[in-house]
Amino acid sequence: MKRCILIILTGLVLASCGHKPTRAQAEGPAWLFTGKAPYILNTKVNLTGPAKLQLVTDLSLMAPEPEIVLEKDVEVGPDSLLNVDLGKLEPGFYEVRLSPDVRFNIGIRPDDVVSPPDSAPDFDAFWESTLAALREIPMDAELTVVPEQSNELRTTYRVTYTSLDGALAGGILCVPNAEGHHPVLLSYMGYGAPIYYFDPSSNPDRIDYMVSVRGQGIFREDQARWIDRGLSSRETFYYRGAFADAVRAIDFVAGLEKADPERITACGESQGGALTVAAAALDSRIKAIAPAVPFLGDYRDYYKIVWWPVHEVMDTADAEGLDREEVYGMLSYFDIKNLAPRVKCPAYMAFGLQDPTCPPHTNFAIYNNLGSREKHYWCVPTCGHAMWMEPSWPPIRDAFLDQYMK
Repeated sequence: MKRCILIILTGLVLASCGHKPTRAQAEGPAWLFTGKAPYILNTKVNLTGPAKLQLVTDLSLMAPEPEIVLEKDVEVGPDSLLNVDLGKLEPGFYEVRLSPDVRFNIGIRPDDVVSPPDSAPDFDAFWESTLAALREIPMDAELTVVPEQSNELRTTYRVTYTSLDGALAGGILCVPNAEGHHPVLLSYMGYGAPIYYFDPSSNPDRIDYMVSVRGQGIFREDQARWIDRGLSSRETFYYRGAFADAVRAIDFVAGLEKADPERITACGESQGGALTVAAAALDSRIKAIAPAVPFLGDYRDYYKIVWWPVHEVMDTADAEGLDREEVYGMLSYFDIKNLAPRVKCPAYMAFGLQDPTCPPHTNFAIYNNLGSREKHYWCVPTCGHAMWMEPSWPPIRDAFLDQYMK
């Protein structure tokens, strides 16, 4: 597998990567522009000769007639090189269309993408009452050793405990056998992701905890889906409990005899990225976070860009006879962009510019609303949603989080 390298240079993001899901290559001035106009698209594409270029706003992709902000005839050279002046563009993300097979996203000044919080006046009160209810529930944690995933350096456990409304949550815990108080890394899992075990020989001085929220991870139900459970009220919506489980995981690791509660960090991808942000928003014991391609950000705009998950949610709402506006109001309590201002710890976010599941706009609806004084982002222009398959991200993430675990 080729290593993916990203370089910031004169206001442009350059990339070289063996992963090309869009039938185009980000070579030379690439697809994420961070400087001022004019914006020159200079890239290789899988065609030659004359073509018609269309530039479509991402917030209109699900519309019957997408908004075309630029349309022009172009000539792709014999070397498949496309060079075109896009002129001035507003901050945001756009789909470049050259043919049915050659389509890819570009981004313009993502730090300036505006998607302000739309939380209700009682947003904070709702979450404070939810956390108060969680604190009243005894944890009753049970740890079971997993011998085949343990060695002389670290011991692995399967963990279960009680969370909000009496639901079962837990995960996979890997603890150093050495005495002392050790830093903790919480790894929040993606939507329906399979469980995994930590290598007990790696990071022998760190506590690793793979967090399973209710019904997922070690509790995963076959063919289950969670995004549209309990839509009738904010008290019954699935993610009220799941976000509480994310906080209960902090309660659990902070209480471990060998844990240093002053050195807890968190990371996760997709749903795991959302849970990472939610956990830091609801509990200040997390000292730094590294969410990748975070899920559940900006429901209303999400609906305009891709079908899943919000269209699925609204289809379920229709089937249950629920008013869509009321459902949107309920979802605002669980929108990660509304939780983001509560995050005060340092943050490093990764995103894929070609992500069809958690589109870049929804990532930056979260990132640009973070309350963190220190925050950074990492882009892989040719990556879709599978940031966990990109070799460039883990060393960046780990180096960032390691600063807060020393």
